[in-house]
Amino acid sequence: MMKRKVLYVGWVGFGNHGDDICLDIFTNRFRSAGQKAGLELEVVSLFPSRFDEFTLARISPHLVVLGAGSLFEMVYLKPLALAQQAGIPTAIWGSGYDSAGQDMAIPHDLAYALRQVVAGARAVGIRGPYTLEALKSIGVEHDSLTVTGDPGLLWPPEGPQEPHGEESLPQIAVNWGTANNNVLGRNEKHTGAQLARVLQELADEHRLLIYPMWPKDVDPCLTLAHAVNRPDRVQVLSEVPSPSELKAIYLESMFSINMKLHANVFSAAQGCPFIALAYRWKCMDFAESVGCAHLAIPFSEPNLQDRLGAAVAYVIGQYERHKAHVEKEVAEARLRLRKLEDQMLALLKM
Repeated sequence: MMKRKVLYVGWVGFGNHGDDICLDIFTNRFRSAGQKAGLELEVVSLFPSRFDEFTLARISPHLVVLGAGSLFEMVYLKPLALAQQAGIPTAIWGSGYDSAGQDMAIPHDLAYALRQVVAGARAVGIRGPYTLEALKSIGVEHDSLTVTGDPGLLWPPEGPQEPHGEESLPQIAVNWGTANNNVLGRNEKHTGAQLARVLQELADEHRLLIYPMWPKDVDPCLTLAHAVNRPDRVQVLSEVPSPSELKAIYLESMFSINMKLHANVFSAAQGCPFIALAYRWKCMDFAESVGCAHLAIPFSEPNLQDRLGAAVAYVIGQYERHKAHVEKEVAEARLRLRKLEDQMLALLKM
């Protein structure tokens, strides 16, 4: 078999499920596809905080990939720029732009870098329509610039959930955490208080499971559970669930309400409808990509409590129809992502 090395660039190795599970998805899928194509793939992953020409030469990859969960920021673009200068193929695997500002405006220096790097990439897929609009607004051009959706949607679902007893109340999964107030509206505490009031009402007829996506989210989850103050109906996880435990949470839940981007992405991947409490633009970008823009509520929304209550009422009232809609959108995104994978794999056969 022909040996090939792929450098996967991302915010990996920090214990954040969003980034680490996406790396696992990439590694497993590409090794499997590569084996079928007669390729023995080695995937090297890193956070490129001190990346330079010597790092690239030491690793000596045949393909450099900007991974899912990563953002269009200078720290992630530099390895791709250096690879392109060295004649090494590059690819963008469902990444996207993000902001905590009032809009998705891209700073001038970053805009210049994006125009160069995206144009030079051999395969490009981006997370959502907001990213596509932002890139077009700064003059980014590429023949295959298209919205694939977030690659976290490729996280393979488990089998159908086993029904609970008739007397068991339906469960709602709730993801909460912190971004150190680097959020839309700059007021995590205010958003958390409004969320708690909605959850207090939901606790009358539902069980609530509050869960973190990485270790720094544990304390905010405990604080939220305390604010809801319904220990008879609220379970809060004091540790980050394992990937298999995370899947079980979605399979056992009617739907989820999530702060972090990949809590929403993974929920959808497992067939569990989501409501996104969009702490940053990337959450709205994803929701739009799967036809759920009306269920993405920004932290800066002045009437967040009312909008969240309305979103919950919509999901419950239209449950079967909405669940089928999400499953259809996810299936279509997976087809687009698989096409992107084929393009990336072809670069390794050259």
